[in-house]
Amino acid sequence: MPNALIFDVDGVLADTEPISVRTLNRAFKQEHAIVVRDEDSIPFMGRTAAKHVIGIAKQYGVYDTADIPALIELHESLFDEEILAIDDLVIAPSRDLLHHIATLDDWTVGLATSSTRSRSELTIRRCDIDESVLSAWLTGSDITKPKPDPEIYLACAMALGVPPAQCVVIEDSVAGLTAAKAAGMACIALTGTFPGEALRAADRIVDSLADVDATMLHDLLHEASLA
Repeated sequence: MPNALIFDVDGVLADTEPISVRTLNRAFKQEHAIVVRDEDSIPFMGRTAAKHVIGIAKQYGVYDTADIPALIELHESLFDEEILAIDDLVIAPSRDLLHHIATLDDWTVGLATSSTRSRSELTIRRCDIDESVLSAWLTGSDITKPKPDPEIYLACAMALGVPPAQCVVIEDSVAGLTAAKAAGMACIALTGTFPGEALRAADRIVDSLADVDATMLHDLLHEASLA
């Protein structure tokens, strides 16, 4: 039975977290003339777009009067518009690692992202990732309990046919890290969306996935088996 490497997408494979914040801010300014601070979005990184919109609406006191579905739709539309206009969306070392690990006989590769199916598909296409190497691809559209609940990672492990104890997750957010660990998986945290200090519950913390190779992945699984 192979091991599994499971990637989050936004902030790991694609440099989309700043775009998500920027387009959410645009949506609230356009619909409610509210100037949202970038830092207000930090608690919602790694969560669904709906959670993000709802959280900001509550924080700024417009949840009871706002058309939440319309705000979510506007946010998604503005997001799609921006990523279609950006040429350097992919985080290249992350894509390179995914493609490399997928060539190894003792590993299989999957995605587990909080994004909707349509947003995830658009993002992956813009990152020039070879979809044929993915053995599983779970999105927020496929689950009922988003991160930090472990549902998406447990579902991804099941789709891959690999026990959670033989899975390594790569995450960039506190919510995603919490979900991975709750699923009983080893986790590598990539800094950028959050600083290393906020990700200290991870088994490894790296500034780039250029620092990750198959040896590190095997070491993580070995360490986890001894814990």
